[in-house]
Amino acid sequence: MGFLSYILQYKRDNKKALMLFISFFIFYLIMNYPFINFIKENAANLAAHSPFYGAPFMLNLFNFDPSMYYGFSNTSVVHPFINFMTGSFTYISKYLFDNLFFLVIQSCINALSVVMIYYYLRRSDTNSIIPLLFAVFFGISSYSIFTAFIPDSYPYAQFVIIFSVLYLQYSRTVEKTAILPNASLALINFGLTSTNIVPFFSSLFFNMFDRSNKKTFKQLIMIGLAFLLMVTGVTLIQFLLFKGNSWINNWIQSLSSGGFSYTGDFLFSEHWKAVYMLVISPILTPDITMLDPGIVALVTDLTRPYPIYVHIIGFGIILLSIAGFVKGIKSKESWILVSYILFAIVLHIIVGFGLAVFKYDMYLYAGHFIFAFFLLGGRFMIEVKHSVLKKVLIAVVILFAITTLTNNILKHAEALHTTEQAYIELNNDNDVDQ
Repeated sequence: MGFLSYILQYKRDNKKALMLFISFFIFYLIMNYPFINFIKENAANLAAHSPFYGAPFMLNLFNFDPSMYYGFSNTSVVHPFINFMTGSFTYISKYLFDNLFFLVIQSCINALSVVMIYYYLRRSDTNSIIPLLFAVFFGISSYSIFTAFIPDSYPYAQFVIIFSVLYLQYSRTVEKTAILPNASLALINFGLTSTNIVPFFSSLFFNMFDRSNKKTFKQLIMIGLAFLLMVTGVTLIQFLLFKGNSWINNWIQSLSSGGFSYTGDFLFSEHWKAVYMLVISPILTPDITMLDPGIVALVTDLTRPYPIYVHIIGFGIILLSIAGFVKGIKSKESWILVSYILFAIVLHIIVGFGLAVFKYDMYLYAGHFIFAFFLLGGRFMIEVKHSVLKKVLIAVVILFAITTLTNNILKHAEALHTTEQAYIELNNDNDVDQ
């Protein structure tokens, strides 16, 4: 059975997946078009304050960077091969409505990510209720909404990560690990965000682990070698195609400016809200404020307390995911999913990547691991055998989802209002200075 045959084997699932895709594609368009229209109607005013080197997307929201507009020169050790995409998209967007082009493309990508969440859970359940519930819950998350229109690398990286996890599920089902497909997935994960190669190979190792099969490590090494050969080949193509501009040219400078400068030591008294900004705020949109008028930085308002329902829903999802891991601790699925969360803890809390710019950045990184909380939580509820308990949990998660949807619709509108007010105040201050 091929991968597509595995995914699309049931017509009823495909109809539900299609409805999910259409619904969320339209949802993201409706939610985000007002931001695109605001940029279009205020382009001259916004351009005067934009920190993004003339990129047509000018809003500095949660320190997302419209890197998809940086063309063929956008190479770094953090995003080694992304310029193949950014160069093409930058060119196309000039003729296809600029920011609206990215809204359509990324709404499509995030809607497909919702569909893959559904397919993954559906392959573990005989009923579609829980897979649909967690797919919808994931789709209405704050991170899914915002990344659907901001032209950054996050929706693309998240899509590839979830696709990789789904492909590994297929590999377990057919009990076959193909070298070239897995090496190709490693290449794409690395090319979009280099750090993603660590959780990918970790999940691949857990997926292949078999004490009785002595060929496991040999296959893993073969995949690793194939990956390195692919990286070498694509780097050479990048070097020749872009006239000597490749990710290895400035990797030391990139680490210094875009890596080490973001790193700081974790101090609980100062960074305790990292738990919220890494896991909970990407689910429930927080209050935002303008932190730095110089770059019009619109970020999480850390001075305002989180509502009680945010604590309940956020930690409820965390507890469900922990329960899912504990219940399935002997399964490959649980270790594959938790590897993404553990790597995020190591990278962002222990190593401290992002802590140096804590007030600006922590919301961004969720795309590399937030999906795992939904999949682990969904798997836990699928595994619950007690019918009454399962019905109670389903009712609770439905309540969580409805509350989250309400919160995110209202807070998304408030985010636009806060953005508009920020520029009004900025212009008023400039008028006074003059």
